[in-house]
Amino acid sequence: MIVSKSRKRLEWVDIAKGIAIILMVVGHEVINPDIRAVIFSFHMPLFFILSGYTSSRVNSWQKLGCKAKKSFTHVWLLAVLMVILLGIENVLFLKDFNFVNFYQSILKGLFWGSNIPQINLMSVGVMWFLFVFFWAKLLFDMLQVMLPDVIIGIVLLLASGISYLFCNGFRAFLPQVLDIVPFAALFMWIGAIAKKTLVAEKFDKYSKTILGLALIYWLGCLLGHLYIEMSLRHYPLFIVSIIEAVAGTLLVCLLSKKISAARWTNGLRIIGQHTLAVMCIHHLDLYWINWGSLIHYWPLSALARLVTDVALLVCWLLLMKTMHKLRAL
Repeated sequence: MIVSKSRKRLEWVDIAKGIAIILMVVGHEVINPDIRAVIFSFHMPLFFILSGYTSSRVNSWQKLGCKAKKSFTHVWLLAVLMVILLGIENVLFLKDFNFVNFYQSILKGLFWGSNIPQINLMSVGVMWFLFVFFWAKLLFDMLQVMLPDVIIGIVLLLASGISYLFCNGFRAFLPQVLDIVPFAALFMWIGAIAKKTLVAEKFDKYSKTILGLALIYWLGCLLGHLYIEMSLRHYPLFIVSIIEAVAGTLLVCLLSKKISAARWTNGLRIIGQHTLAVMCIHHLDLYWINWGSLIHYWPLSALARLVTDVALLVCWLLLMKTMHKLRAL
């Protein structure tokens, strides 16, 4: 799990992300509580943790500005576009959805940054992740410029604790999912710290013990039906579920490392390289608006949606490849 100094992609990271994005698609259809607990115990935190693991340290305000600008155009504006496109789909395919609903859903969606059933806001979908990712990355990078690693972890843990108490005590949320941001930034910090720890000789020496404890802890939490669900602000027992997400991520990353040499993992690796495209396709696949009501057996609906989203990803990649060839002519 040593990180190369080159810019070459880490295959096990792509495989781990491929596993997690597939579980995201499947998890939205799962109604079995045990399977749901396994999936949600780590699948979204994994992306934030691996973001911290693979990102280079931000040590200057100039670098922070460059990264923030790129993240704004590639992440935040993309999320805005996806929310608008979903609103257009609603206008086109829902009989009781009109242009007044369209403007209201867009404005509320962009303001809050996530679905909130209490106010009948369901137009953001999975794009909550991109809004959170943008602000969390900005926060984490800013703290890296100002503070040492240990202090960053303490600050983010305290901020997450305050957010946890605020959401659970008052059931109130912040605009642009800012109440979820400290948790995501904390996971990024854990990933960044893991990058330093996992290359240390001590980890190699005690790796089996660490992984064994992680497996026991993760399974213990699952037996207690504890799992984190970030989009719903669900963090049972706070630090307990946070550590569970880290333990689950560690185990999936180890599995990905072990199977990375197998040829059959090429599909997982390709999907993992294009998780952003999968997320956007999943967001706009018309499942909830149009064809999802035709399937009433959740394993079949999960399989159908996964096959559909992967097929659309293949079409997208072929289109991008064709356009690239045309530009080269």
